[in-house]
This record gives sequence, C-alpha cells and structure tokens, in this order.
Amino acid sequence: AHDTVSRRLRESILSRIVADNAETLAADPAAAAAFAALDLELADAANVSLRAIEPDGGCDVQYWNDVILPPWIGKTWLDTPWLVSEFYFYRRVLAACGYFGRGPGSGKDPFQKDKNAGLAACVDATKSLAPKLNAFADESGDESATRAAMRLFVLVSLWGNRMDLSIWPAADGVSASGASGASAASSSSRAAQAFDEALRAGEECLLWDDSVDAAHALVATGCDKVGIVVDNAGFELVCDLALADAIVVARGKTSSKSTTGVVVTLHVKAHPTFVSDAMSKDVHATIYETCASTDKETSLMGKRWRKHVETGAWVIAPRFEWAQPQAFWDLPLEAVQALQNENLVILKGDANYRRLLGDRVWSLQTPFSEVAGYFPAPLLALRTLKAELGCGIPAEQEERAASENPGTWMTDGKFGVVQYLASPARQTAVANAAWRWDGPGSDATSRKDLALVLVAIANACAELRTRLSTAPLHAADSFGYVDGATTNATGDKQKKLDVVANELVRDALTECGAVRFYCSEEETSVVELTGGGKFVVVCDPLDGSRNVDVGVPVGTIFGVYLVKAGITNEQQALRPGNELVAAGYCNYSSSTAFVVAIQGEGAPVELDLTRGSSNSHGDFMEARTLACPMRGQTYSLNDARFQDWPEGLRAYITDVRSGNGATKKQYSARYVCSLVTDFHRTLYIGGWCGNPRPHLRLVYECAPLAFVANAAGGRGSDGVADILCMTPKATHERTPFFVGSVEDIDELESYGDVQQAAAEYNV
Repeated sequence: AHDTVSRRLRESILSRIVADNAETLAADPAAAAAFAALDLELADAANVSLRAIEPDGGCDVQYWNDVILPPWIGKTWLDTPWLVSEFYFYRRVLAACGYFGRGPGSGKDPFQKDKNAGLAACVDATKSLAPKLNAFADESGDESATRAAMRLFVLVSLWGNRMDLSIWPAADGVSASGASGASAASSSSRAAQAFDEALRAGEECLLWDDSVDAAHALVATGCDKVGIVVDNAGFELVCDLALADAIVVARGKTSSKSTTGVVVTLHVKAHPTFVSDAMSKDVHATIYETCASTDKETSLMGKRWRKHVETGAWVIAPRFEWAQPQAFWDLPLEAVQALQNENLVILKGDANYRRLLGDRVWSLQTPFSEVAGYFPAPLLALRTLKAELGCGIPAEQEERAASENPGTWMTDGKFGVVQYLASPARQTAVANAAWRWDGPGSDATSRKDLALVLVAIANACAELRTRLSTAPLHAADSFGYVDGATTNATGDKQKKLDVVANELVRDALTECGAVRFYCSEEETSVVELTGGGKFVVVCDPLDGSRNVDVGVPVGTIFGVYLVKAGITNEQQALRPGNELVAAGYCNYSSSTAFVVAIQGEGAPVELDLTRGSSNSHGDFMEARTLACPMRGQTYSLNDARFQDWPEGLRAYITDVRSGNGATKKQYSARYVCSLVTDFHRTLYIGGWCGNPRPHLRLVYECAPLAFVANAAGGRGSDGVADILCMTPKATHERTPFFVGSVEDIDELESYGDVQQAAAEYNV
C-alpha cells in the first residue's frame, strides 16, 4: 500500500498517463499544468494533504467533497487509507485532463490506449474460449451437465481476473500502449497460454471453493435477475461476458421450468478509473471486436452477445459509486437498491472485494458470512488475491499458500477464492450504523460483531412487523393473553405476541453468534446465548403490547453492552446506561421506524422499512438523523391519574397547561400509552413523555431510551437524577421516568416532588 501511493502512482502510472495523452495535453495547457501539479503532490506524498476536488462538471464532485473526503481533508496522501488514496488519485486524474469539461480532454478515456492494448492482447485467449461457450449454447444437455458447465464459466470469470495484468504487458522494453505487430501477437499468445494454464491449475489454487453451490444457484428457477459488478476491461471482461452469456443460455435450456427469461445487469463504472476498469463503452467495444473477428467461433459468440443487449437479456448499468472508495456497507441508498433488486450479485475483482471488506485487515479465518452478511442480496465473490487482506480462508489453506509462495501469496494473483453467500442477513444501512461506533473496544472485529447484533435485531423487528400486520387474520394465535393467564418476570400478564416477539429476538441473537448474554422483560433472569459472544443485549421485545389487539402502535426497545470481565451473569445487565455501546427501538405504526444510536457517533439515525417500492426483503433504509428540540410544547403521561400525583408534578402540569410555565406558552397533552410511540413523537417535536410512578423498567426500557435521547440532544431523568447514571439493583427494577427536551426536563425537575409512589391500576 505504501509503495503504491508513494511510488507506483507517480512513477508507473501518472507518467504513463501523461505519455499516452501527450496530444491532448499539448492542446490544453491547463490540463498539462494540472498534471504537473498532481505530480508535485505525489512527489511529496508524505507531506502534502488531500484537498477537495475542484468543480469540473462531474456530477459526483459534491458527493466526493461532502461525504467521502471530509474525514481525510488535512491528512496526507500516505496518512489516508490506501483505497481512498487510490480512488482519489484516479478522480484527480479525470479532473486534470478535463474529462467532464468542454476542452480537448472532454469525454476522452485517458487509459484508452492501454485498454486497446488489452483487447489486442487477448485475441488468442478469446479464440480458445469461444468454442467452449458456443458448444454450451448449442448443446441441449441435462440439468447436471448445465450445472457442470456453469461451474466452468464461474471459474473462467474468476481466473480472468488474473489476466488483468495483460493490460500492461511489456516485452523487451516496449510498453503496452506501443505494442503492435509481432509484439502484440506475442502478448496475445502469452495471454492464451496463461488462460489455459489458469484453468488447469484453478482448483489447486483455490483457497475456498463454493463454485458448485454457486453454479446450482445460477441455474435455479427463480434466479431471474443476476447482477455482475464488473472489474477490469480486456480479457477479464471477456470472461465476465462469457459468464453472463452462459447464465442467459442456461436459462434457455431450463425455460420449461420458468415463465420468464433471465436478465443479467452489468454494473460498470460511470467514468474511467484504475487504468483498466470497465465502463459501458468498454463492454460495447468488446462486443464489437468479437463480432468483427475473422475467427468464426469468436464472431458467432460476439453476435450472440450483441443480441443479448438488443433483447434486454443484458442491461449495462453505469454508476459513479463503483468508482468510489467507500465500503459497500456505506453505499448510497440508490446503489444499495440497485443491488437489492437482484436475485444474485456476482462481485468481481480485488478492489471490489476490498470494498466488501471495508478495506480492513481481518483474521483470514473470519467467516465470509460474518464479514459480508450485511450485503443486500445473495452474493458470489470471485477474487484472485492481490492485496494483503481477506477472510473465509481456513488456516491450513493459508499455511499451504504461504509455503508455496512465501511473502507474495496474498498479492501475486496465484491464489483465489469463490465465496458464495446464499442468504445474507442484509440490513446494509443497519450494519453501516455499527461501523460508525467510536468508543472503547471499537476495533474492526468488534464493529463487525456489533453489526451482526444490530442486523439480527433489525431482522427480528422486520419479522415482528409482518406478524403484527397480519395479526387480525390470525386472531386466535396472535391476540389476547397466553393461556392460563401467565405473567412475565415483572408480573405483567403475557400477551401471546409478547412471547412471539421475545422468541424472534432471542433466536435471531442466538443465530448471529455475537451475543453472550440476553436480558428481556419476558425472561426470568439473564440468559446465556453464546459462550464466545462479545455483547450483552437488554430488550423489551414488545413494548405496549396491551395495545396490540386494537391496532394501536407498539414497539421494541433494545440496548447493547460489551461483556465485562469478572462479574456475574446477572451483573452483565446491571450496568448504568452510560456504558451502553448502542441502543435503539423499533416503532411499529403507519410506517416502521428503526432508530439506533451508537456510542461516539452522534445523532441517532432513523431507518425506514417502508421506503422504496421494491423493498420486499424487509431491509431498513436510512431515512434521516434525529435531533430532539431543546424545548417543546407537549407533555405525554396519563392525565387521568392527576389526583394521584405528588404536589410538585401537579403544580408543574397546572402551570404549563395554563401558560404559566417558563415559556409562557400553553402546553398540550399527547398520550398514546405506548412508550416507544410517545418517545418517537417527542424526539421529533420536543417536550417530554414518561410515567411518574415506578412502573417502567430501568434496564431495558428507560436506560436504552435515555441513551437515544442523549444522542439526539435530549435527556432522561427519574425526576431527580439522570437515568444514564443510575446503576440497577435488579434486572427487572422499575423507576419513574421522564425523557425528552433538555429544557423541559430541567424545568420539570425544578418543581421537586414529581415522583409518584408505586400504584396499581386495572386499566
């Protein structure tokens, strides 16, 4: 990484870009000056800081400057993460050459000569591939043979990645952009030989191989929309198009089982980047060259590809996001939705894989399903290793590769992985919230585990929302109390959906493997779920459940702590709220809002389950951040208990009702009797909500909501002290609770005597 930024970008890449575009730069002195300035920056990369991208006509400039770059402005090229520096470099190249402007460099790919050389270099290799693909298209074959052939083309697409170095062939001192005649023929021959060798050695070089399962998935009924996030042009693109062709052809072989054809979307870059990365024009150029080939088999293959484009079996979809450095869990909503629409996404290449992993160094034995579980669609990652990071590689395979290629096995492209994730947990936006955790213990592995926890809770909430929305159709199983009038650990009668909600949350947390202890309103004591889990989850799975039978909004409340060493299981949950690393709630109403606050992140984020017409998988989409006003004009508690309240609370309510409070404005009462819903409204409009008697549970209702309120600029109190500073004495301890706008809570406390004694009411 250090060598790439400090030397290779300048000496090997920038200098060649300047040489290959000499004509354009000669006609545009401003562009030549911009390249000279960029060269000076890279010459002193250890001391020169990144700066905003100047407006150059590109519609991505604002996103770069407002979202991607702010954490790194003021950092040097070498102090910035490798992936950010690389993508930033290529975007600066486009700005320098005037790609988005109106000058001589407008719309000109600065890497075109190298791409042309890449196409020329793969002629023989393409000839060797075409007969195999054409034979597959012509043969009828049974389902078993179709799956076997599909596996072959999956491996073809994988090892095509190894060939991206052929874009920069250099023989006898001749650069790729200058290769012609005998040199080009020699390069093409080498490419063909390397391709055949790669296929023969492919299985031996795989450190993880899900190609059989992936092939089965690609030919399965229902896999009608496949996306390929394309990486390089040249022979790698040829191999990707071969796989895309095989997918369409295979559907034709099994058309009797499906009423629809398959659509393969080629997700390509919207502008040139990384020298060889494929754009829409590169796909069209590759198809054109294969159609125009004098080789009969190659031409036949190319014409079939052209037909796929014409009939809509292939869709070419350029996006700016594929040419940016953010982790895939931090993609903009539109890009997430583009992937979410696919039945399966094939992710190609090393740079895309690095983004999938957040460009973080994981233990290589970390399961792929844990690192990539946030992905918004079933995922097939095809990667030859060219960077020193990875996951899902068994220890014995790591040892074998290291012994065969010591020191270079992770970067030389010899070894690869085929990693297939059939059922990702999804919830990309929720996982993204976890990755913002900034506090004690927030290393990459712990953030990944926190993402697993929050995603599990979000999926449980999405499922619970479905149960709630269909409850009237299953009234006998959903409405009313549990047979025998049983009570939960806090003495409340259990509704049937209380039990269902608790099972959904507990089972999801158990399955995610990152939660050791679980404390719930519906559990008698703290439950140990997973011995190796890092986190403690406290939860009220269905707050306001007495409202379920009549369709009034209800909610789920949760809080997350890190496991603490040296204390008992029960004490894991008996912690002050200021030790929480995350907390939130889900409000089930006309829309379903999942709100989460993360330690050190700032304002809580609200995610919406109903946003987007194609959200059939129950993914929460980021909607907005929440900020509680400093002062409101409403209070929320049961006015019918006025005569039972202590003197201070009655005085306060009387004053604010009549406009004699601090603001001299008349307050209104807004009360649903569903804590989550009353709290959610309060975050939006200010004021406060709560209960003056010791009724609400400190551990899994009050502390988590006070944590969210604090993150939003609000405050939670028991009427005397800050809720977040209170250490519970029992898991089901009850407390008075007032939460909302800081100035309103402060004014309430100033009256004194606002805590009501314990009391029981029938309704």
